[in-house]
Amino acid sequence: MKNKNIYTAVLCMLFAVFLMSVLDVIAKILLYKFSVAQMTFLRGGFSLIILGAIGAIRYGIKSFDTQIPGWHLLRTVLMMISSFTFFAALALLPLVNIFVIVFVAPIVVAALSGPLLGEKVGVWRWSAVLIGFSGVLIILEPSTEFSLAGTIYGLIGVVTYALNTLTTRKLSGRESALNLSFYIFFGPTILGAAISIFDWITPTMWDWFLFFLTGLVGGFAFLFFNLALKKAEASFLASFEYTGLLWASLAGYFIFNEVVDSKIWLGASIIIFGGIIILYSCLLYTSDAADERSSVDLGGRRI
Repeated sequence: MKNKNIYTAVLCMLFAVFLMSVLDVIAKILLYKFSVAQMTFLRGGFSLIILGAIGAIRYGIKSFDTQIPGWHLLRTVLMMISSFTFFAALALLPLVNIFVIVFVAPIVVAALSGPLLGEKVGVWRWSAVLIGFSGVLIILEPSTEFSLAGTIYGLIGVVTYALNTLTTRKLSGRESALNLSFYIFFGPTILGAAISIFDWITPTMWDWFLFFLTGLVGGFAFLFFNLALKKAEASFLASFEYTGLLWASLAGYFIFNEVVDSKIWLGASIIIFGGIIILYSCLLYTSDAADERSSVDLGGRRI
């Protein structure tokens, strides 16, 4: 990875995580009133419309042509499972518990990126992921409000989300970021529409605006997420997902009147430290590799 690609990938990933945090907050509010199916349908539907319009206007209809329909089918099925189970967990569990489960995803990505993608996940990347997760646990202190069904839903959502992350990286050289973001929403939208017929609640104008926002931020979150994975390895980017907790803490303070105490700042510092470790190690590696390539072998000597 070139240094420029690394910086771009990190910025795209950080912005994608911010957008996903915004999505989680809006979805939590909507799920007090609407079913998981209706939430999944309208979020996916608006994302399809927005991303489809961007692709058609910017690149033309031909830009949606694909040579890997089977992969897109697999990814939209994974997204369908992930969306339903995660929104179900969000409706059953406190937000704090949800974030504990969600932040298992970077560990899953780091663990599977080696055998599935052939990435080299060394001690630096593992250290950064585990350091970041320790910061998460310091901040969260999961509540005692336990739901077995909610926890199971959350874990299924995390695993399918991680698998989608890995497929994104695998296909990053064969498909555009826009298509990788667009086709993924078909499954959740179709299944959500079919199920929500049975318990449909007509949204108010304000509700429609919030649903539109879920589609907007959700669609762009995946777009920037996929752009990041086109420029950097999944195991490298995994630990940066922990920054979502910082946004969640701010949302909790300003929206849900939750107290931001000293343990949050301590945990946030640890999360940032983990991100710095992995970024520094990657930049050091690429710098060493560049020096090695720039040296010239003359008479058996490296100069």
